[in-house]
Amino acid sequence: MKTKSQTAGIMGKILIRPLVADDLTDLEWGGEYSHFRTVYQNTYRRCLDGKALSWVAIHPDQGLIGQVFVQLECDRPELADGKERVYMFSFRIKPEYRNRGLGSRFLEILETEIRNRGYTTITLNVARDNDGAIRLYERNGYKTATADPGRWSYPDENGCWHEVEEPSWRMEKNFSKSLLVKKDAFI
Repeated sequence: MKTKSQTAGIMGKILIRPLVADDLTDLEWGGEYSHFRTVYQNTYRRCLDGKALSWVAIHPDQGLIGQVFVQLECDRPELADGKERVYMFSFRIKPEYRNRGLGSRFLEILETEIRNRGYTTITLNVARDNDGAIRLYERNGYKTATADPGRWSYPDENGCWHEVEEPSWRMEKNFSKSLLVKKDAFI
């Protein structure tokens, strides 16, 4: 078992930065998430178009160990309306790096960027049985807003559409537009 100082040393080596095109293959985590290839490519295109944001966590020895995406606008304004509210999704950290503060660091970075862009609310859906993620969000000021049936669909790497039903909690975090933070405060 690692001591607190060993864990802090490991976490200090991890770089959180915006997603770049060369990261797209690594988002598949060695094939585990290859079925989301098209989702990742579309999200990256939306980033280039200014309609989404994305970050990755890079370990100097292990490579990509985490990711998070944010839609600035979508066809469901209760999630992201392009003005005040954004939608966070695909927040994933490799299991061996969980419970070490990396999730909170990700949230600090994306919340700073969101506030600096003038948005006031971050929404997300989290599976009702994902207790670890729910605890992370609650520790970081997110509140449960409503239940969500968690129905969504995606095209896999072969172009076949899949329907997903994952009962979720809709969580939100609101903050004032007046609380702007220096953009590079956490990077």
